[in-house]
Amino acid sequence: MKKYIALFGAISVTLFSSSCKKDFVCECTATNSISTDASVSTTTVKDATKKQAKAHCISTEDTWSYGGTDYVFTNTCELK
Repeated sequence: MKKYIALFGAISVTLFSSSCKKDFVCECTATNSISTDASVSTTTVKDATKKQAKAHCISTEDTWSYGGTDYVFTNTCELK
């Protein structure tokens, strides 16, 4: 009986400690304060854990000043 419990425990530890690597898609929408147009781009993060894919899929916001006017460029990303 102890052998079966030890075997079951070893199998459980192996299954729960292994990371599930797969392909993730990061979708980003780029907008700016100059126009109402938006562009959408997708990036595939291959053979990664969810934590690694989230680290790759980041949103950004940049502000540029030109001629006394501030322009805001936003790139909003989310993991699909």
